[in-house]
Amino acid sequence: MPSSSLRYSRQELVLGKDQKKLLRSKVAIVGVGALGTVAAELLVRAGVSVTLVDRDMVELSNLQRQVLFTEADVGKEKAKVASTVLHKINSEVSLDYHVTDLNHRNVSLLDGHDLILDCTDNLYTRFLINDYTRKNRLPWVYAGAIKDHGMVMLITPSTPCFRCTVSETEGLDTCDTAGILNTASTVIAGLQVQFAIGYLCGRVEEKQKLHHIHLPTLRFSSITTKQDKTCPCCSGHYEYLDGSKEHRTLQYQCSDLYTFFLENIDFGSLQDRFRKLEGKVSKEYLMFKNITVFRNGRVLVRAPSLKNAKNDVSKYIGI
Repeated sequence: MPSSSLRYSRQELVLGKDQKKLLRSKVAIVGVGALGTVAAELLVRAGVSVTLVDRDMVELSNLQRQVLFTEADVGKEKAKVASTVLHKINSEVSLDYHVTDLNHRNVSLLDGHDLILDCTDNLYTRFLINDYTRKNRLPWVYAGAIKDHGMVMLITPSTPCFRCTVSETEGLDTCDTAGILNTASTVIAGLQVQFAIGYLCGRVEEKQKLHHIHLPTLRFSSITTKQDKTCPCCSGHYEYLDGSKEHRTLQYQCSDLYTFFLENIDFGSLQDRFRKLEGKVSKEYLMFKNITVFRNGRVLVRAPSLKNAKNDVSKYIGI
């Protein structure tokens, strides 16, 4: 086994004794996709123990940006494959994984961690993480990447929460509908890990900022966030954590048809998106492949299982 002192020697030249803090740290990564694979690899190479949470299987379209997977992994569980690869990179750290959809019933999977990384592709899970970390006074790092740009923000118990800054709109662009450059997800994941390492080592900005980077122009901008006095989460009302914000679903008996009920859908944005996807667009409903979306927020999905239905809704609608 390689010597630990040699493994981290270059990093210790920068961090000094703070390297020991990283070796004692454990981070949960929710989402093992474009952001999650990069973030997990960087943290594990830095000596941080990691827990991976993801429900998905590897697809061919993932290989363009999800760096821990190869063609031989297509069809396999992302979290399991990533854990195996990461163990080969650094067998000295602790590695756990869960092949599941994080929700209010199993959010305790995040217990026992020093920090959470949001590497997901939907706002529902982000608001759930926000509730969990606010209630348990834990830090987390939000990150999102789409097309050729992305955002990142460190959220701690002493800063405004995610819900203070971001609205609950559903139906935003996803990688499957708008596309993404692998450079964008890699850069954003790198920044996310930089914030994580900084926090774990006790090096934190005085004021919280939401950072945005646009790769084609290399334009980097930041805005200082503010506390929302009406924020339910900051007032101790954890609507995502108690399950009251969970998307209602209905499966028709003896059928492969599932219904989702979305409260904050941006139907206008979805109309534009479905036109680009060459779907059927009308004033009252939209159709693409196996999905039908109605203006009132009802979504019909034909799929072999609820898991598959959720994956399709996440890909094309962004929840």
